[in-house]
Amino acid sequence: MAEISWKDIHQCAFKLGEMVRIPTVSKAEHEDLTEFYRFHKVLEVHFPQIHQKLEKTVLNGSLLYLWKGTGSGEPILLMGHQDVVPASDEGWSVGAFSGEVRDCRLYGRGALDCKGTMFAELQAIEELLEEGYVPCRDIYLAFSINEETGGDGAAAIMRHLKAQGVRLAMALDEGGAVLDKAVDGMDKPYAVIGVTEKGYMDVKITARGKGGHSSTPPRNTPAARLFAFAAEIERKRPFKKKLLPVAEAMLNAMAPSFPKPLGFFLKHTKLFRPLLMTVMPMVSPFGEAVLQTTCCFTMMEGSSAANVIPKEPYLVAKLRTSVHQSCEESLAVLQKYADKYDLELTVLLQRDASPVSDLNSEAYKHLTALIREHFPEAGVAPYMLMGGTDCRHFHTLTDSALRFSPVRMTAEQSASCHGVDENVTLQSLVEAVVFYKDLIKRFPQ
Repeated sequence: MAEISWKDIHQCAFKLGEMVRIPTVSKAEHEDLTEFYRFHKVLEVHFPQIHQKLEKTVLNGSLLYLWKGTGSGEPILLMGHQDVVPASDEGWSVGAFSGEVRDCRLYGRGALDCKGTMFAELQAIEELLEEGYVPCRDIYLAFSINEETGGDGAAAIMRHLKAQGVRLAMALDEGGAVLDKAVDGMDKPYAVIGVTEKGYMDVKITARGKGGHSSTPPRNTPAARLFAFAAEIERKRPFKKKLLPVAEAMLNAMAPSFPKPLGFFLKHTKLFRPLLMTVMPMVSPFGEAVLQTTCCFTMMEGSSAANVIPKEPYLVAKLRTSVHQSCEESLAVLQKYADKYDLELTVLLQRDASPVSDLNSEAYKHLTALIREHFPEAGVAPYMLMGGTDCRHFHTLTDSALRFSPVRMTAEQSASCHGVDENVTLQSLVEAVVFYKDLIKRFPQ
């Protein structure tokens, strides 16, 4: 554990508090970026060494910094994002953008997701610059403006680097952390490193019919066909189940923290694969999501009046597609059931799952070794993200696109990221700064 001083605590509270107080709600590149440029000014004030000594490129509000190294090794890219999801003060114990400190925790939208990570990366490099340290390889910092909305900010940074012929030794983004209870039932914290992330699709399912008045309803109305379709998908869970090697590696690594007999089964996944594939979906939604594409119905619309049968009601389904079942293949599964109920499918948005990063790479081994050293009480495991991060854009530039912030989180804190009272402990930020400094200085030559 990093040695904590009141100076470090005060510095974290002051700088991150200033960052949180700028409401950088996610934007498209063509929208008003005033708050983001205000945020850039705050960064210039609090990280002067970085802004004096590093090359800075601004791409429609997204930031890219280059710290030139002395050697020719492939660069490291440290990532985060400037934007946050919207927040009102409703339900919060403090102002949503107050950056207020209570009981050594800093509260505010973005404190964890993702300005806390941004602060720790920037502060680590600021301190190394003050110490006169010069890296042996180039170090990049990249912070997009629209990660939360899946915008083009990170992709623009990737294209900029690719055009310059940059190949990365590692891209390290948010997405994993040191979680107090990564999965229910575990007996110790786990540092989970995201090595892939599921894809996603938004699919509109429309039922067409004649409509009419509710006083003389026909059978098999458009809405009834939609509901029957949704109920069958919900009941059958028709997508292909597969226990991927990355999932096996995760379960094997986490096995020692579970009581017997579950821990024994997880340690010997090859022996008990059929049993696990049957039981995991029953144990938790997470267990099911590890094995297959998931489908959740999130939006719907019918008629505008209670006594009118809608002519074209629709549902919207959110699919999180598996590494082993692409968007196209997952859509084909839905189409089979849609045809049964005479429904029309329209894809609104889609992205396939990202490739799985190499668990045998020097970057992954270095990261896991550092985690074990800095967080000796925690287990370490690879992880399949169910959501999305900017890191997915950088698989074309590296075999080690990894997702991990060296920040301790309780389950409550993790759940607050897009909810009320988002907060981070100041001690965990100090530890994160020390971790990033070590990561840079000790990266394999």
